[in-house]
Amino acid sequence: MSGRFVPPQHHADLTEEAAAWLAALDAGSADVAEFEAWRDRDVRHAIAFAQVADTWRDMDGLRVTQDDLNRRLPSEAGTGGAETVEQPARRHMLKAAASIAAMAVIGGGFGYRAYARNKATTAVGQRQTVAATPAMKLDLNTDSCVYWKDGAPARLWLERGEVAIGLARGQRLDLIAADGTFRLEPGAYNVRLRETGCELAVLAGAITHGASTRIGPGETALAAAGRVNVHSRDGADLSRITAWQQDTLVLSGESLDYALAEMNRYLPRKIVIGDPALSRLRLGGTFSTTNPDEFLQALRSSFGVKARAGANGGTVLTRT
Repeated sequence: MSGRFVPPQHHADLTEEAAAWLAALDAGSADVAEFEAWRDRDVRHAIAFAQVADTWRDMDGLRVTQDDLNRRLPSEAGTGGAETVEQPARRHMLKAAASIAAMAVIGGGFGYRAYARNKATTAVGQRQTVAATPAMKLDLNTDSCVYWKDGAPARLWLERGEVAIGLARGQRLDLIAADGTFRLEPGAYNVRLRETGCELAVLAGAITHGASTRIGPGETALAAAGRVNVHSRDGADLSRITAWQQDTLVLSGESLDYALAEMNRYLPRKIVIGDPALSRLRLGGTFSTTNPDEFLQALRSSFGVKARAGANGGTVLTRT
């Protein structure tokens, strides 16, 4: 077989590096662009990652809980020893399995793509519907990015933006966001990353988080800083959350500041307030997210607000 010989130590280093990337990706904390650059820099990186991913997948059903370790190692329970034993053992198994599989992997032409996450993105103002699996449909809102991987359960990483998720019977999903991992049962959901955390709305089905948090139909939750706050919502509130799926924005007495923040999500050229006093205006109604002129016309007719061209092609709102 042609190609350069890779010293064993270098292979071990690559395995360590690949394992670190996999752990970060699995936790949702990795910069995906940096990972892809690392993977594409050298074919050996892609091979090492594929090996580690294969081993990691096979070990999913063999993970040892802390209680298991305490039962097996009673002399070390409560001393931190169990945790010390588990982590090096797993790392050693990853290294050993990758080393044993190296010849078969390289000879068989095994590639990273077998384990790559699928990806879907939308630009500002764009929407996209994706049949991620036969039993899972994703509807991405403006400026959004998701990754997913089929399985039992499937996994979905929301990197930015907002997504509506439909899960048919038998399909379960682990949603992984910066603020935690959530198990979604068959049903319909809306998930949005806000500056304040991850907002989850249950239209049908149920979401569980950890051993104690359950979000049921008609409820929303905001997950932030390790806490999950659950609230009941009426039908009108849920309809406002999902209005974007009909390309509309529903307002009910919110400030102009809030209205513009929501409308600007869909606009490459933003609308800004030129007169600070306008921020106190309160708006109500249903507006198209694909036609900002309708929104501007409503401001003019209801409040006498004028719109003029601003820098960079945007729009500035003033009284005069």
